[in-house]
Amino acid sequence: MNGLNEKQLRHLKELLLAEKHDIDRHFLLDIGDGETSIMDDTGELSSYDNHPADLGTETFERERDAAIDDRYKERRADVERALAKMEDGTYGLCEISGEPIGYERLEALPAVRYSIAHAPAEAIADGDYRPVEEDVMTPPPSGAGEHRQRQAGRFDDADAWKTLEEYGNASDTRTTGTDTSADR
Repeated sequence: MNGLNEKQLRHLKELLLAEKHDIDRHFLLDIGDGETSIMDDTGELSSYDNHPADLGTETFERERDAAIDDRYKERRADVERALAKMEDGTYGLCEISGEPIGYERLEALPAVRYSIAHAPAEAIADGDYRPVEEDVMTPPPSGAGEHRQRQAGRFDDADAWKTLEEYGNASDTRTTGTDTSADR
């Protein structure tokens, strides 16, 4: 028994169906089939006249869109699984312990599969998370950054425009000493 009454189940089913509808809308609006070339996407006949950074941007955009689509597909599978569990009467039970998941948790995450006590570590967002790449990184050599610290306060191009702006420009009479206006 999941400990949910009919009204709660009906509300949670509405949430799941609304999420499914939103996901389906994403794919309906995405008219591309994912099998187009970069030239098809950009409308260019050739990629030879483009700067490599332009193609890099296009590649990044395509990969980002593919990742978003993959995430939506995962979410849709989770929603479908939750709806199937509603049909067979196992919705709202932790897949590890079999204990009921709290209504508040189900309301926040209607497709959730685990209670908080049994949620996988990667599903818990805690402040101590560090990327896995850091496990293989070596610390910087001793003394790194000392030169930069000694040079603190010196010009480092961070505010170059503000510095140049103080000198004016070619049409500014402050710097040239001549009047460049059209009404001489």
